Order: sequence, then structure tokens, then C-alpha cells
Amino acid sequence: MEKYLVIAGLLIVGAIGVPKYLDGRIDASETGAQVAKAPEPEATGKPVRKVSANPLDGRKARVEMDDRGHFVAQARMNGIKSEVLVDTGATYVAINETTARKLGIHLKEADFKYKVRTANGITMAASAIIDEIEIDRVRVTDVQASVSRDSALGVTLLGMSFLKKLKKFEIGNNELLLTQ
Repeated sequence: MEKYLVIAGLLIVGAIGVPKYLDGRIDASETGAQVAKAPEPEATGKPVRKVSANPLDGRKARVEMDDRGHFVAQARMNGIKSEVLVDTGATYVAINETTARKLGIHLKEADFKYKVRTANGITMAASAIIDEIEIDRVRVTDVQASVSRDSALGVTLLGMSFLKKLKKFEIGNNELLLTQ
């Protein structure tokens, strides 16, 4: 069931993102857009003005689709390497107890007080914050997470609490592009 939810979510994102991408490419080719080259500074006699780069420019990550049609990425969460499955159908980043401990998140039995509906049924979960999640050059801080029992969750899901902090994410050519 989880596989079908992930696929459905990816299809929806693709249905929205691909037309926007194609519209931009068609507009540029129809207008015959050309980029004019600015004259060299020494040719104009004007001083060279330095432009400071925005530190967020170029913060992108590409995740290739695997053989099953999923987007699985290598991430660093709180500095710890972890494989994550991108899941647009998950409200939060979802981790299990073992992963939480590795990330320095310490929970008590009483923290597991939220009923959550998963592809495997209803289970109890705790709420937590992951200080930092990085995928390539994309770095997001203070990400809301749901922590489930190890028996209820065997994979880390990168849900909307991470994705909605990005400028955009889009699917095309069998890859997911994350842009900060």
C-alpha cells in the first residue's frame, strides 16, 4: 500500500511540475531568446563592479529514480549518513527509534502519545525535531519529524516537513530535483 501512495504522490508532483518546465522551454524557443554578451570591462573603461553571490544560489540536489520507481537519496541527518526514501504522501519526515537515537534524539515511553496512520496501519509515534538534514548542497534546519517504533517503520521517509522548506521540488527525466 505504501508503494502505491508514494507512486501516486510522485505522479501528482510530476503532473504539476512537468508542464511548468515545458512551458518555460517552449516560451524561450518560440521567442528565439538570445543572450547578449556584455562588453568587456576594460573595453568600456568603466571599473569592474563585483557582484556578491547569494550563498543559496546553486543549492540543488538531484535524486535519480530507482528500478522500483522510488527516489532514494543519501542524506546526512544531524551529521549522520542515512538513506532516505522521498515520500510526498508523508506529512513529516518519519524515522524509527533506532535512527532517532543515532541522531541524538532521546525519547521516553510517554513521548509516544500520537496515533498515526501509516501504510501498515495505526501506530503510536512521538514528535521530534531533526536539527539539520542535508542532501548534496541542499541543507534544511529544524525539520519536524515523527518517530515510530522500530517494528512499525523500517525505512526513513523524507516527507513534506522537509520538502515544503525548499524553494521547489520537481520530477522530470526520471529524477527528482530539489532546489533551495
